[in-house]
Amino acid sequence: MNSGHLELFLKLVSSDYNLSREESTVLKNRMMADDHEFELIWNLYKLKARKTRKGVDPFQSILKELLA
Repeated sequence: MNSGHLELFLKLVSSDYNLSREESTVLKNRMMADDHEFELIWNLYKLKARKTRKGVDPFQSILKELLA
């Protein structure tokens, strides 16, 4: 796992979705626990910008599952 990608991911997601400090910590711990899951989620997040149309954000449901 590239720590730069992880920090960038956390910064962007926290900013885009107004995550609390606790939510950011949960997300960081989850992503650090599994490199494969991080790479999958990171790639889905990068695709989000291209797939968000008419106010529908496909990444938001993924984020809710990660924080649950």
